[in-house]
Amino acid sequence: MNFDGLVVGQDLATATSGLFNGGYFAHYVWSGDGRHGRRAGAAALALVSGAAVLESIFSQALFWIQQDVVAIPEFSSGVWALLRVPLLIATLAISAIILRRMAS
Repeated sequence: MNFDGLVVGQDLATATSGLFNGGYFAHYVWSGDGRHGRRAGAAALALVSGAAVLESIFSQALFWIQQDVVAIPEFSSGVWALLRVPLLIATLAISAIILRRMAS
């Protein structure tokens, strides 16, 4: 089966969620609200979120280069999509926590 669309969708969702998360945490850091320890934690989470965005972009480039050069069965689109699930779940979970915080 061809899961190319799923691979693209996962990375797009991860990057979008990472941008949202990173923006939220960066705003928290720069607003000066909260204790120093919380701002330091927010800065770390902003960096992690930014890294998730960059990693998603790199993953897409690598995926399409690999597809064009040689189709390696170990990196089929189905396996690629499966390996990307943990990062997607992590960024979406952080987004859910942020949205819950914003709603309260």
